[in-house]
Amino acid sequence: MEQMLTMQEAKDLLRVSYRTIHRLVSNNTIPSVKVGRVIRIPQSGLKKFILNDTSGGSGNDYQQ
Repeated sequence: MEQMLTMQEAKDLLRVSYRTIHRLVSNNTIPSVKVGRVIRIPQSGLKKFILNDTSGGSGNDYQQ
């Protein structure tokens, strides 16, 4: 069985605000499952999001 993450765990892994992770889940950018009143994020879905770089930014957003 696949590990499911809480919104807090996903937020901490991505180092983003709760509002950002909520927006990503709400617009289906990151897949999620609602169990009762609790939202869970499949670990594979979060990994896929990270690997695909679905943020729309370029790989070189930082200037040196």
